Amino acid sequence: MAEPTRRDFLKGAAALTLAAGAVPAVAEAMDEGPRAERVTFALPGLDPRHDGLRVAQLSDIHVGDRTPAERIRAAVALANAFDPDLVVLTGDFLSRDRSGVPLVREQVAGLGAPTVAVLGNHDHRVDPGGATRALRSLGYAVLRNQHTQLRLRGARLSVVGVDDLLTRHADPARALAGVPAGSRLVLAHGPKTADLLAGAGEPMLVLSGHTHGGQINVPGVTSFLLRTMVDEPYDRGRFQVGKVQLYVNRGVGNSALRVRVNADPEVTLITLRVRDAAA
Repeated sequence: MAEPTRRDFLKGAAALTLAAGAVPAVAEAMDEGPRAERVTFALPGLDPRHDGLRVAQLSDIHVGDRTPAERIRAAVALANAFDPDLVVLTGDFLSRDRSGVPLVREQVAGLGAPTVAVLGNHDHRVDPGGATRALRSLGYAVLRNQHTQLRLRGARLSVVGVDDLLTRHADPARALAGVPAGSRLVLAHGPKTADLLAGAGEPMLVLSGHTHGGQINVPGVTSFLLRTMVDEPYDRGRFQVGKVQLYVNRGVGNSALRVRVNADPEVTLITLRVRDAAA
């Protein structure tokens, strides 16, 4: 997959900024604190003991000068307030340089439930080893085309981590190799990883981030620019990609721009249900 250039991203951001300034109703909704989102997914093959399992998701934390530390700490506190069985972190902890590595240890600490992470494109470009070590020092598992099994509510849950697609590190076949049937969850920073996973023809739930929900989200403009300029059709929320259910989290932090418009930072509570349970 051809990777979009920095110029493409900056051109898109500039266009969105101009559009946001022209739409006062949108521009009013700027740079809010983390917002709780709640979604429910029914999963084929889910162990009945995992009916109602609670998973908190944080994504795109982007430690550094463009994301207030107070927002990150508030996001961690909100995730804990959900009282989840599991926390998942779907990439882009770093932003532009290695000075973010100690900030990850400082600002992303304190998640109370078992926590599993994957890396994003910024992590790979800046310092993947440093990001991995920082997360593991906090007791969080980091999966790079791997899976792990956790015992939650008396039953085994397989968590699969597909490495970053944009930097050409994704290997879904390797990540899924040997994963048993039953309760399982897939983490992948880039939403378009769902296209690759759909080729397996198996039902699964994929949790992603990367897009920031557009970060500056102008109805009818942002989604068009994401599709046409950076080849990203999955901007925010729920999608069905073949048999794959995909959820794209808006993220916590900022990267290229310091402001968000109509794309509040997000911490998500995902509730898993067996196929025949009421949502």
